[in-house]
Amino acid sequence: MLVTGASGLLGSLLLRSVPDGIDAVAVRFRHDVADVASVHADLRNSAATLAAIQAVRPSLIIHAAYALDEASIVDATANVVKAAAAIDAAVLMISTDAVFCGDGSMRDEQAVPDAAWNYGRHKAAAERLVVNASGAGATVVRLPLLVSVEPPDHVVRQLRAAQSEGTVTRWYTDEIRQPVRASEAAAAIWRIAALQASERGGVWHLAGAERLSRFDIACRMVDELGFGRSAIEPSTQPPGTDRPRDIAFSDTRARTQIGWFPSPIP
Repeated sequence: MLVTGASGLLGSLLLRSVPDGIDAVAVRFRHDVADVASVHADLRNSAATLAAIQAVRPSLIIHAAYALDEASIVDATANVVKAAAAIDAAVLMISTDAVFCGDGSMRDEQAVPDAAWNYGRHKAAAERLVVNASGAGATVVRLPLLVSVEPPDHVVRQLRAAQSEGTVTRWYTDEIRQPVRASEAAAAIWRIAALQASERGGVWHLAGAERLSRFDIACRMVDELGFGRSAIEPSTQPPGTDRPRDIAFSDTRARTQIGWFPSPIP
């Protein structure tokens, strides 16, 4: 199997937890990847993507590359899908709960994306590329916010930086999400990847066990890190922001088919 986004939080955890019997190869771009076989490619470049995928010839590509801009999401996914089709490989794309607008209503796996901001729109467009062009085994796994102390997620990095500088960080109380431990998400993705194509294809949701605000998450992380609550302050989103306010999505398929029962955030 080929894993894109290998130097990111999720990609690195996927490569740390490869199940027995699977040969995993990483796609690297800006950063080297230690202790794992890898190929180099800028996924925004069609020829480079095709060359890398043809060199490995995987049966499944786990497309976990993370970015915010359209070229690195939509164009890169189009190149991965095209190259996968050339060698008859399936694609499992990692997407986001932010394909939904965040109006507080519960969305299941059949819900139509209606993103409120560009990141979610780009991901929704990339999802369509995967589902429409990658055959029966085409898979989309939508994740909420990922939480991890080691390797550190962006919240932990910000908190540690602020602690060393003696500053305070501010976190939104009016953005509600369903965070999940990144290590548990990685394990679930491998369980999905191991399914036969006919059982794997389509959309999956891996929702967290609780609905928490960004500030709630920061509270739990400073407790986990032993920094104390004085390191953080509550805040609200600036007027006119297009960030999703309250994303709620259900995960019935994952609970039924792979036994997905996530732990609470520490």
